[in-house]
Amino acid sequence: MCVVGMTTALVGAASASAAGVTAVDLTARHEVRTLMPGVKTQAWTFNRAVPGPVIRVPLGNELRITLHNADRHHAHAVDFHASEVNPMRVMGDVKPGQTKTFSFTPKRAGVFMYHCGTAPVLLHVGMGMYGMIIVDPPEPRPAAREITLVQSEFYGTVRKGVLTPTLKNMVARQPRFTGFNGSPFRYMREPLTVKVGEPVRIYVVNAGPSLGSAFHIVGEIFDAMLPDGGNTPYGSSVSTGYVPAGGAAIFELQFDEAGTYPFLTHELGVATLGALGRIIAE
Repeated sequence: MCVVGMTTALVGAASASAAGVTAVDLTARHEVRTLMPGVKTQAWTFNRAVPGPVIRVPLGNELRITLHNADRHHAHAVDFHASEVNPMRVMGDVKPGQTKTFSFTPKRAGVFMYHCGTAPVLLHVGMGMYGMIIVDPPEPRPAAREITLVQSEFYGTVRKGVLTPTLKNMVARQPRFTGFNGSPFRYMREPLTVKVGEPVRIYVVNAGPSLGSAFHIVGEIFDAMLPDGGNTPYGSSVSTGYVPAGGAAIFELQFDEAGTYPFLTHELGVATLGALGRIIAE
C-alpha cells in the first residue's frame, strides 16, 4: 500500500518483532518550525515534528513506547486513544531530562489520536504535541492508496513573521490558522495525487484541540465512513463526515473522473484559516 500525506516517517510497523512487540521511540522537545511560507512559530514536538510520527501497529501486538523528555522546562506524557488501560499506569508524566518506557496492547483495530497528556492538556496539544496511530486488523484491509491527514488549530498573534501561541488564545477557541499535517494551506501548495478508479483510503485525525471537523471532498461522495476506523461504517454514500476534536475516522472512496478535487472541513469558517487542500486525480 502506498501511504501519502504524512509529514514524518511512519514508525512502528517496521519495528514489529517476531515476539509481537512494536517498539517506538518518541522525544519531546521545543522546536522553532516553519508553520507556512513567511511564518515561523515556537512548537512543542514529538520527534521534532508537528504532528508527530504516524505510528502503525498490528492488532494484538504489544506497543512499547520509550518517551525521552528533552524539554528542559516542562514534563510531558503520551495519551493514546487506542489504549484501554489504567491511564495512571501508562500515561504518567516524564520529567525534564528523564526517559520512561511503557506499553499496552491495542484491543481494537482502527485509527486514533495520540497526544501529550500533561496538564494543562489544552496547552500541550495546542503547542503541537499530537499525532496519529493506526492499528491494523488481523485480516488486512483491501489494497488502496492510503492518505493520512491530521487536522489541527494554531493559536496566537503574528508579529514580524512569527506566530506566538498563548493559552489565552487557546481558551478563547479562536485560532489564527488551521491546517492539515502541520501547515495551513499545505495541500493547496502541494496537492495530493491519486489515480482515477483506484481505491483510496483516507485516515483522518482531528487533533483539535477544540474545534470539530466536517470532512468533505468537493465533487465526491464517500463509499464508507468508519468512525475511529472500526468495522461498522457510519454509513455509505456519505458526502460529509463529522470528526470531533480528539476523534478520527477512515474515509473510503474512488475518483471516477480526472480532475482537481478540493478537500476541506465544511466548518467553513475553520477551513478559510487553512484546513483545505486539493487532490488531483489523474
